[in-house]
Amino acid sequence: MDHNSLAQPDPDYYDPYLQHAEPEVDAWSPLAPTPDLGASSPTPPQRARVAFAPASPPSGTGTGTGTNIGADTPSSVGLGIGSTDHDVQFPGYHPVVSRDSFQQDSRPTTPPLPNDMAKSTLSPQEYPLSSPYGAAFYYPQNYGTDSPPPGPSGSGRLAGLTQSTGWRLLSGGWPMYSMFLLGFAFAVGHHGFYLYLHEKPAEDPASQIFNTRIGGFFSYAAKASLLSAVFFAYRQQIWVTAISNVLQLKTIDSLFAAIDEPLALWNWEFIKKAKVAACLAVLAWLFPLTVILTPATLTVAPLTEVREEMCHGVRTLNFEQEMEKNWRDKVVIDGRRIVSLSLWSSTVTNSSGMTNMPFNETFFDYWATSSFPLTLIAERSAFSRSVIPREDIVLDICGGGWNCSYTISFKAPGYKCTEVARNRALDGDALIREKSALINATNLIPIGDFSYIVDSTTSTYAQPQLREENTTADGAPLMEPPYPKHLGAFRTEPAIWLGYSVQTGTGTPLANRKDPGWDTAFEAVLTSCDHYLVNYTVQFNHTSTAQITTVLKRDYLHKIIDTTYVPGKDAMDGTMDNTTAVPESNYVYPTDFERYRLIAAYHSLGQQLRSLVVDSVQYLPSPMPKTAATKIGLIDIETYLAQPNTPTMIQHIYENMTLSLLSNPSLAIVTWAANNSQTSGWVKTTDPALAYPCVRTRVGNAYFYNRRDLWIAYAVAIGATVFAVVLGSAALGQNNYHVRDVHVSSVVAATRAPCLDELPWKASKWGEVPDEILRTRLGYGVVAEPGPNGTPAATATGTWTGGAGSPVVIGGRVYYGFAPREVLERTRVARVATFGPGRPKTRLSAFSFRTWEQHY
Repeated sequence: MDHNSLAQPDPDYYDPYLQHAEPEVDAWSPLAPTPDLGASSPTPPQRARVAFAPASPPSGTGTGTGTNIGADTPSSVGLGIGSTDHDVQFPGYHPVVSRDSFQQDSRPTTPPLPNDMAKSTLSPQEYPLSSPYGAAFYYPQNYGTDSPPPGPSGSGRLAGLTQSTGWRLLSGGWPMYSMFLLGFAFAVGHHGFYLYLHEKPAEDPASQIFNTRIGGFFSYAAKASLLSAVFFAYRQQIWVTAISNVLQLKTIDSLFAAIDEPLALWNWEFIKKAKVAACLAVLAWLFPLTVILTPATLTVAPLTEVREEMCHGVRTLNFEQEMEKNWRDKVVIDGRRIVSLSLWSSTVTNSSGMTNMPFNETFFDYWATSSFPLTLIAERSAFSRSVIPREDIVLDICGGGWNCSYTISFKAPGYKCTEVARNRALDGDALIREKSALINATNLIPIGDFSYIVDSTTSTYAQPQLREENTTADGAPLMEPPYPKHLGAFRTEPAIWLGYSVQTGTGTPLANRKDPGWDTAFEAVLTSCDHYLVNYTVQFNHTSTAQITTVLKRDYLHKIIDTTYVPGKDAMDGTMDNTTAVPESNYVYPTDFERYRLIAAYHSLGQQLRSLVVDSVQYLPSPMPKTAATKIGLIDIETYLAQPNTPTMIQHIYENMTLSLLSNPSLAIVTWAANNSQTSGWVKTTDPALAYPCVRTRVGNAYFYNRRDLWIAYAVAIGATVFAVVLGSAALGQNNYHVRDVHVSSVVAATRAPCLDELPWKASKWGEVPDEILRTRLGYGVVAEPGPNGTPAATATGTWTGGAGSPVVIGGRVYYGFAPREVLERTRVARVATFGPGRPKTRLSAFSFRTWEQHY
């Protein structure tokens, strides 16, 4: 091999970790040009190893393995720290250091001797610096990374390298991993704390402040822990960057200060040659955002609290309670008398004391009129066009500060409206003949003069049933039995025949028959509404003092009385009621007192509606209403036309009347929803047996946790930390699995090489550094002092006479630290002269776990 060519400097090859002899020069200068060793370099043996050691052995020590270069000089290892605590006893040997070349420890230890040195004259604490047990060892190229020099007991690997990579990472990087796990635990704790507060009441301002501070603590603790892991990774990356690059001193300043000074990132060489470190520094500066973003995910806002519970005081309607209600029996609940929907006449005068007498053909009650409580409720509901709520119903059912809702079902009367005919071509006479219509549709505009006509009384129950001269004041007949067969009988429930006109266009309706377009300006509609028994499903919502009712479902079961009125046919049966309906077998008689009382209750309620909608509104020649329909909203008081949806409105008005009955628990039909066979009265109960399912709600200040935003912030922070931890672990591996720091002592140790003294420093008590020094390019690696003869490399012929395994001896101290590129280059030249060029240097990936010794 031509060593002349090998000794030439390779500008593309820089190895900061090589521990080889430098070529001999006449006068050593740290910044002197790299000399050419020429052909004086001997051919290296196969397993040569290089060691740095003093030139002169102690007294009585042989020199067969090296060349005496100079006087005793203590060896030096670590980050520029010289070792003077142990004298060298043999040229080419050095006290054992317990840690590798990238850690600041030169204390001697006592490992077992290798097999090939068992008979050596070395002290038990001394080994060749070139051996696997020396502090500054190097595996030549012909060893390779998979076949290091033999170790103790004939093993093929160093004792310190037998541990698994995972264990070495864990033992060295446990602060980084533990802080990452701690940060993740704080993030989970933050989530758990906010999840616990979610939708909890937040009424106390002091507790709000306290909980906000607890959330801030979790956020700070998570950020501090994760950032600590990033800082650890960054510290490892600092030294990896310094080892693998030759940088200006001001760039090295930025490298060490980037996580403390944001302006340190304003350095192009730093960003260009230290991309990984710059990325970690930017992450460190962005981490405080987590303290801003994560606490904001818990807010206090109005929130509706919903509870499915059992409510007391919920009532329903059960008209069948009227079947057992005898007006002679005084029933009192909670100090208030229970009343019926109907008032009665009796065939016997002064019968109030006849409570136990059975009804028969001569003694019975028959319907007289609707009771006063029913009339009052019906009119209030109709005129207010709403359902009348019970007094203090929200407090009674929902409780203080709560709203509530519940659903009840009951059977009650209702009107079912069906459209019979429409348009101006209505044939009133034909409808009367074919549909038994009770009104003549031709009386409606545009043909007639009326905009609204209702007949709801033609087939109604007659009041009184007998002529006044034939009855007493309370309705008892003055005649002797037998009484008329149909006295008090319900023959049919009156249908509401509704005729009304609607405007076909828009704008102000025409007011004169002579106006153009009159014939098509209006359309007549004829509708019939029959009285039905309906199964209602109604939802009640009590909010504050308001009650909102919604009919969820209507099931029309059957007509209240299943008969058909026969118009124009008088009964002539001895009563004032000339109604004739078929079939007569479906009449309801007073002697069937239970069913009769139930039908009477339906009839009493229906009469309230029929009395309000009956009569007419004359449109021409001038508006003239004759009906209470104007008071309940069926008539537009501006145009005096019926509302377009009048049939539907009639049904809703009747439903409102029915539901308003719940406002007066004194009515016999108002019962407990949990037990509809028991009349409630005005009792306020807490009996569990009378509780009814409900949904209680209230609106108040409550904590609201936006978990999505919290975990987006933490996911970014944790993901960035994972990225940093991976880079830190790789940097730890490249640093030979030993933790690096940026303590002042470490920096001082890395700058102890004497060659740095040759730089043009400026004496300044303020620590000012000249600009030319800041521009000086420094690398990190091995720096060897020259021996007494002025050369850092020994080239005597005795160097290689030791045979295979003999060390090449270099005199002077060895430093690990920063030095100018020219100084570090001589180490490379010495290596090339001794061992050949080896394989070209390649830059390690930021994610590589290969140590620098394994790489070179």
